Amino acid sequence: MTENHQANTQAHDFILPNGDGQLVDLNNYRGKNVVLAFYPADWSPVCTNELTLFQETLDDIHGYNAEILGISVDGKYSHRAWAEQKHLTFPLLSDFWPHGAVAQQYSVFDLHTGLCKRALFFIDPSGVIHDTWVAEDPEIAPGLNIVFKSLEHMQEAHHAV
Repeated sequence: MTENHQANTQAHDFILPNGDGQLVDLNNYRGKNVVLAFYPADWSPVCTNELTLFQETLDDIHGYNAEILGISVDGKYSHRAWAEQKHLTFPLLSDFWPHGAVAQQYSVFDLHTGLCKRALFFIDPSGVIHDTWVAEDPEIAPGLNIVFKSLEHMQEAHHAV
């Protein structure tokens, strides 16, 4: 039912609605580095801290020709309200229905809680997963060093080609 996504494999394509109900297609990000940030829930303290840090460093992330896409099983209305309150400007995508289908494709759906695990997938401009990070403890968010180290490695790999 799910595959274990490791580095150097093609990322599963998907189309999910953002907080405004507009459909976002991963394929539209080809040519850019993408950070898929799966997180358990809008409004939770750890997720709020994690995504706020992403927002605060968004210009730096963009400096690596990268975009960040947040994904959880929360509905689009929750995403919109949370993004407005927290001033998040990057897309928050709703993996609400079929419940957690994209998280399942990426092997980061927690069947016990019905939520996404906290995980990062770093996808290069050709759509290949360059690196992954999955939290052992969902109460611990990734440090920004993980994000920027992976983005630097992807940039170095791109320039080496």
